[in-house]
Amino acid sequence: MYQYQKPKPLVIKLTDEWGYNLREKAARRIKERPNITGAERGSPEEQGFGALAENVIRSRLKMPDINSDEHAVSYDILLPFKIKLDVKCRGGTLPFQEEYLSSDGLPREAKHNFFARQIFDKALDTDVYLMTHLETPSNRMLPGTKRQRKWTLYVCGWVSKKRVAREGVYLPRGSLTEQGRTWFTYRGEEIEFYNKNLNGLTDLADLLKIERVDVEKDEIRRGDLNITSVDAVRIAYDLVGRGILREIHVDFVKSKTGITQAVKPILHPNQYFHLLKWLKENGKITEEEYQKAKDGLSEEPFTGI
Repeated sequence: MYQYQKPKPLVIKLTDEWGYNLREKAARRIKERPNITGAERGSPEEQGFGALAENVIRSRLKMPDINSDEHAVSYDILLPFKIKLDVKCRGGTLPFQEEYLSSDGLPREAKHNFFARQIFDKALDTDVYLMTHLETPSNRMLPGTKRQRKWTLYVCGWVSKKRVAREGVYLPRGSLTEQGRTWFTYRGEEIEFYNKNLNGLTDLADLLKIERVDVEKDEIRRGDLNITSVDAVRIAYDLVGRGILREIHVDFVKSKTGITQAVKPILHPNQYFHLLKWLKENGKITEEEYQKAKDGLSEEPFTGI
């Protein structure tokens, strides 16, 4: 039986001979058998990352190599207690971070993404997902070279498909999400699920202990917010402005998230001050009220090229 652990990524370096061989296998597999069916499938590059992550898990658990002729569509690995495990992997040039800072100095919790179709398609009958992150060189093309030092797999933890469907936040194409010091819009139909809500691993062998009862327990488990603490405060303030919540609700969100300082807005503060100046010029706010805005916001003047 699996024993719950707080998620803490397992770090697996793929820069030695063993790792390079696995990278070669992944590149060969995708070249020979790319996935060209299904909506919102990953690019060949992303498929290669997924194949590499699966190769690593199979190798470390002393399981047979991927057999493409027998490989299931809906999951990657059948665990000892007949649990269907799907390995998910996103790649990037930075290491996996459980939290990252923005310009306001407040931490943003790390999240994982799923294609919504994969979660809601009943034909894709996986039981659990294993979430991983692949750190790559700037040239992300597999297999890379033996001299590259940035090939590293971070194994973050697992979660049941039903809990992702129940607790994850569905975001339609075009939705805005924050990443580091910037924002971007999703090109696909996504579900966000936060790393803090995963079931952690002390060792990859913990996966071999997952039984049906563990999956069922996770399916009804109640996790924490699947938005950042910063976004929770932003949303609470917005709902106060809309007359839906009151300040006591903002105070509750702040106490639960531990955020006491001002949260960086989505729009630039210069835009806020432009509106405030317009309101002041039209006699709708006082100079005192205008100055009060500077307690939580800072204008950013042009300082030259």
